[in-house]
Amino acid sequence: MKRCLFSIRQATPNDITEIKELYKNTILTINRRDYSQEEVEDWASCGDDLSKIGEMIKTHYFIVAINQQLQIVGFSSITPQGYLHSMFVHKDFQGKGIATLLLKEIERYAITKGIMRITSEVSITARPFFEKWGYTVDIEQKRRANQLCLTNFWMAKELKIIKPYYGRIPACGVFCGGCPIYTRDKKTCLGADVNKVRCGKCKTFHLCCVEKGITHCHQCEVFPCAKFKSFVKRWLKYGQDFVENQKLLKQVGEIEFLKRYNQQTF
Repeated sequence: MKRCLFSIRQATPNDITEIKELYKNTILTINRRDYSQEEVEDWASCGDDLSKIGEMIKTHYFIVAINQQLQIVGFSSITPQGYLHSMFVHKDFQGKGIATLLLKEIERYAITKGIMRITSEVSITARPFFEKWGYTVDIEQKRRANQLCLTNFWMAKELKIIKPYYGRIPACGVFCGGCPIYTRDKKTCLGADVNKVRCGKCKTFHLCCVEKGITHCHQCEVFPCAKFKSFVKRWLKYGQDFVENQKLLKQVGEIEFLKRYNQQTF
């Protein structure tokens, strides 16, 4: 099995200086794409007060992502009320899935604490990432950083309840326990393992796989095909990326896939 390159732990006071440097360097480098030099310098200066970081570590669920060398490569925090205060990834570790790892842990924590709605003030730079994971813009606003007011977006997401599911994983790779039809109170689906008639008639995935003599789309030589990628977009708002689901299925198999989703450790 491929060794995980990054892991999550809660932040401690010993992390404050490293968090400060990551925060400032990321803003000055990455957010410079969407904000002026004057704006990023003003924004980055908000991290100068180490006592504020220490207070957030005490009062928020504050997590850091670390690499195999124990270097902090990202951090995020959420309040008990469900306000996602921060989400930053080290400037040298962009595009490696760290933000996704952090966000999934934040959402897992929120669900365990009964928080069903997460809100956040999101930068221009980070907006596409949050939209990918089902967050929607409530309003565009000007928000004071230190001395300047910068454009950002008040975004929110209604969290979906995850119900235990241990049945068959359909060809598409959906985890039924996170499906809005499976988790709703009325006219619920019983899952792919029981509802074989419905899934068995699926021309998009199931019948296509049967025709090719495979069980899941990741086994197809043209995965992900245009049809599959089109379907993926509709499910991102429910917190499932079917391309990533297929990769996980290929890597660990159905039993471990179900275990990870049910325990929200994927």
